[in-house]
Amino acid sequence: MDSKPTLKDVAALANVSVSTASKALHHTERISARTQRIVFAAAESIGYRKSNEGRPTRAHSGLIGLVTSDYNGRFALPMLNGAESTLGASNHAALLMSSRGSPSLEKSHIDQLAAQGVDGLIMIQDTTGPRDALSLSETRGLPVIYAYAPSSDEDDCSIICDNVGAGFQAIEYLLSLGRRRIAVIAGTESFQASKDRVEGALRAFRYYDEQAVDIMYDIWSEEWGEHAALSLLDRFGDVDALYCLSDEIARGAIHGIMQRGLSVPKDVAVIGHDNWFVFSTNSHPTLTTFDNNIETIGKISAQYLIDAIHGHPHHGITTVECPMIVRESTEASRKTPLQGSGKIFSHNSKRRGR
Repeated sequence: MDSKPTLKDVAALANVSVSTASKALHHTERISARTQRIVFAAAESIGYRKSNEGRPTRAHSGLIGLVTSDYNGRFALPMLNGAESTLGASNHAALLMSSRGSPSLEKSHIDQLAAQGVDGLIMIQDTTGPRDALSLSETRGLPVIYAYAPSSDEDDCSIICDNVGAGFQAIEYLLSLGRRRIAVIAGTESFQASKDRVEGALRAFRYYDEQAVDIMYDIWSEEWGEHAALSLLDRFGDVDALYCLSDEIARGAIHGIMQRGLSVPKDVAVIGHDNWFVFSTNSHPTLTTFDNNIETIGKISAQYLIDAIHGHPHHGITTVECPMIVRESTEASRKTPLQGSGKIFSHNSKRRGR
């Protein structure tokens, strides 16, 4: 097409009236999800962009849609709590829907939310690897924030936790305690969380001119943590600290250490990650760990979405610090969590693969 595409071209391609195409693109009236999908796909295919001149004014519904791949609410519920604490101040409310990891169900939920007239979307993942960016037709032109896992499109707005920083801090802290024979017990090697936390740990080892005793990978399970700890103690009898990349692994590692008649943290200090209370505070001793700061991610995601709704979108990746919570597995006398600040660690970073 040589000339600049027009609304009439979009309507013709979508086989709808110009009025219906305009309403679908500007969300001025409730148009069926199917029609919206067709109109946005047509607009996207010919490169049509909405003009602000003379466009209908759409009243905000005051509704925000959250779509999560989370099965059990472990990520979605604290994210919702954080988002609602921000949304309440701006007279918005949240609608939460679970896709249970199904792309087709996710698309269906977006359709339903768009039909309800939501003002924008927050897409919540339960893993940290980059997810496919949603197209204009898939989102019906609504502003979107990606939370916990980044979009594959670096121009999108994504809010994630700083796993690299957590890995660095874990090793730095263990070294500050005088531990020098430190091993890392990771989860599945292909998972982004494993890559990032190990990357941070290796940076700390290099920075302080130290070396890891070993880095071991397998599944994210308590059984693996126990097996790995036993293996490390059998092969390297002088291991004095373990950085475990999940609380499940850490609790299993503590079991393994105790099987060898050793004490935590006197003989071997142990750090986990996730601050999942099922494991971190139900462990004996209780676990020093990192909190993924999901509620803060929810707060920032909601604020950035409100900004986008009002015409001030954010772009790139914003990373949020994972605060370390010190408990008995590294300091035997520690009874009360030492809470981190939960601050934004870096803003609008263009680093990929986080």
